[in-house]
Amino acid sequence: MRFLCWCSAVVVLASCGGGQRTAVHDPFAYKTSAPLAVADNGVYATSRWATIRDISFSGVDGSRVSAYVVVPRSAGRHPAVLFLHGSGGDRRDLIFEAVLLARRGAVTMTISQPNDVATFRPLVVNARRALDVLDARSDVDAKRIGVVGFSLGAQTSAILVGDDRRPRAAGIIGGRGTDVARYWIGRSRADLFFQAGTRDAVVPHAQLVALERAAPDHPRVRWYDAGHVVNAAIRRDQLAWQAAELGLR
Repeated sequence: MRFLCWCSAVVVLASCGGGQRTAVHDPFAYKTSAPLAVADNGVYATSRWATIRDISFSGVDGSRVSAYVVVPRSAGRHPAVLFLHGSGGDRRDLIFEAVLLARRGAVTMTISQPNDVATFRPLVVNARRALDVLDARSDVDAKRIGVVGFSLGAQTSAILVGDDRRPRAAGIIGGRGTDVARYWIGRSRADLFFQAGTRDAVVPHAQLVALERAAPDHPRVRWYDAGHVVNAAIRRDQLAWQAAELGLR
């Protein structure tokens, strides 16, 4: 993935001295009034405790974003969690994790992100639009929003929680500590849980550590005897943490 200089320029501008406050342009701003144009394509799968619906909505610059929404059958307003896949993936990658968390009582969503982008902007704006879709649902408690990202999705999540105040809990799994991700996660007010494998052959150990150390306060960090994966232990710990953070059973 190639990153254009304007996206990293946020980091440079933010560190400028001279005694003057520099107004930093938000490269992930978007027109919040633009219609979401949600299309419900019907039921993808169902069980006695949840239903997976196949939907799409309007993303960055009017593009269409495909998504799955997993809706618990229990009545009332629920916490919501957005799952963001890694490079080369799509909305199917983290659907198992989304279903397991929905079984605990959350409305969950997985989205398909583009895999040929030059900057983080399309990824972050699509994620913010996904939060808009969740916010607009009558069965979602907008004060209890979480996000979970793996690999490139972890970098996107790191930026998202620094740019958007809605998520109160963010799971960062196998995230690379790029300049952009480190800058934005340093602005986060969300509770953070970092997970990574000690045998990760995709993201260097130093990069994993760099992203964790850029986070404010004292985030939760756990290492696993694993590679660049979401294994059973990582899945179990992340979903239990999200459930506790968002007040699920």
